[in-house]
Amino acid sequence: MVSFALTTISCTKDVDFNQANDILLTPVFESDLVYINVPANKFLVEGQEVVNLKDSVNIDFFQDEFIVDYLVKAEFMLETTNTINRAFTVQIDMFDDFNQLQHTFSFFSSASPNNSEVVTEHVEIFEGNTLVALKNTTKLIFTLTIQPGEQINESTPGRIILKSKGTFYLNIDS
Repeated sequence: MVSFALTTISCTKDVDFNQANDILLTPVFESDLVYINVPANKFLVEGQEVVNLKDSVNIDFFQDEFIVDYLVKAEFMLETTNTINRAFTVQIDMFDDFNQLQHTFSFFSSASPNNSEVVTEHVEIFEGNTLVALKNTTKLIFTLTIQPGEQINESTPGRIILKSKGTFYLNIDS
């Protein structure tokens, strides 16, 4: 009986229900953005080498009021795997609903002289003004620009692969 009384008394603690007002949730989520897999001969149009290949994706993710209010940081991770004996520049342009450029960035992907995989990674971080630009973005345009080198033909071996992923950091406070 005495041990029951001591246990009951020792386990009693005042609960401060106002602590619920101090909750801060910080979820992080990831999403694939684009995947491009282009063989070398796709840089030919009617037998002539083209310098640029483009792909675009429309996104409405950043128009959501919840995202606008709570997104505090974002990172785009991009990776190229090049097995073509030509270097590339990868450029990402971000546009709003009015086709106004909000942000742009680019990175270099090295050539593969022996057609083995050459992997290049780039991380673009969005905070402050670049985060505002990201939140205004409704379209991404990915441009692969082939650098000068040996002429490409129908039998040129290799391909370039571009993978991209976004990581989004939210702060949700009460």
